[in-house]
Amino acid sequence: MAAIYEGVLAVWPVSTAGEPLGPPRRITTESAHAPSWAGDSRHILYQSIDKLRIIDVETGEVRMAPLDLKYTPAIPKGRIIVHAGKLVDMKSPTVRSNVDIVIEGNRITSVVPHAAGNHAGQVVDASSLTVMPGLVEFHSHLQKDFGEAAGRAWLAFGITTIRSPGNTPYEAVEDREANEAGVRPGPRVYGTGYLMEWQRVYYKMGIAISSVAQFEMELQRAKVLQHDLIKSYVRLPDLQQKRMVEFAHSIGVPVATHEIYPAAFVGVDNTEHTGATSRRGYSPKIATLQRSYEHVVQLFGRSGRIFCPMISPAGTRRLLDLDPDLANDPRFKLYPLWIQEQLVSRQMNAFAAPVDPAAGSGKMVMDIMRAGGLVVAGTDTPNAINLHGEIAAYTLAGMTNYEALKAATVNPARALALDAGTIEAGK
Repeated sequence: MAAIYEGVLAVWPVSTAGEPLGPPRRITTESAHAPSWAGDSRHILYQSIDKLRIIDVETGEVRMAPLDLKYTPAIPKGRIIVHAGKLVDMKSPTVRSNVDIVIEGNRITSVVPHAAGNHAGQVVDASSLTVMPGLVEFHSHLQKDFGEAAGRAWLAFGITTIRSPGNTPYEAVEDREANEAGVRPGPRVYGTGYLMEWQRVYYKMGIAISSVAQFEMELQRAKVLQHDLIKSYVRLPDLQQKRMVEFAHSIGVPVATHEIYPAAFVGVDNTEHTGATSRRGYSPKIATLQRSYEHVVQLFGRSGRIFCPMISPAGTRRLLDLDPDLANDPRFKLYPLWIQEQLVSRQMNAFAAPVDPAAGSGKMVMDIMRAGGLVVAGTDTPNAINLHGEIAAYTLAGMTNYEALKAATVNPARALALDAGTIEAGK
């Protein structure tokens, strides 16, 4: 029997019933993935980060399997003019009227008052509509079982960038490359590989790291596959989290976690969720009655941390209360039937806790924003409507409409070092 054991390829002798007859024997020292026996029961094909190899189990001889997979980024060409009836450029709260947005290739070259003389090239007539920057979903784990329609659903709801902070590593690369090559319609993807766990896992996109050596192999895999961030998950010890930060920052990518301390002390960049799971057996951020405290607020504020609250349920409920027909929007046909049924029946997991600006998660979000933390909008769900619910929840908590929209445009663009988030020349 062959399997990946502590990050490397190993084999076991087994009985005809499949029972192990001895301890595992490691036959590689490098990171291994997806082993497959050859028909001769002597050779194994396996993936080693970005290469395919074949190993002879008896002699240990390893040879490369030919692999030449390349793609070319699809960079738009030509001139497009968007005639906007109204423009929310996110540079200020002011709404502009009757403007032309001139795009050359993949860059805005000018935003000017509408004039017929501007309309040379392809014209998008949005004269009866409001134009604004694409939204950024800062926390959604992409689901392969949703198929290619999921990408079109994100775009249909105005979401043009997704940060996926936990995935199987090679699916994350495929998502990014398919998007960049233009072969699958969808938003741009900022992704990572496994949630880095210690000893055991809970989610399918986690990996149970059992030694410092395996941990270092996982960090190297993140580097070679060019992940956009690294996620420190619940059971990763503090010392390994510190090492992760040092490594990630040395290759120019951020680290995300559920933790606030000692994460803030060692330089972790992003904290996810107002509450969520913690290795400490309790939430260091918010207490049982959904109240946070001043020391938590100041840790966020003084460290200038990026904070993704994920309080969308009350906001989504509010949107459906205001417009009951929203649940029948044809865009939801892009989703699996169970999501459509959830919307119609209101059985989504937490159309429950209200957002109270004077207490609970709503007050926590507002306090952190006022203290200097950078609030970014994410939902931890696969359903695009919930990002609109997250934005609505921020207004219920006390943000102005402009502040809430910044959390899904300007702020995440800053957090991702993405040259976007506003509509202006050069973007």
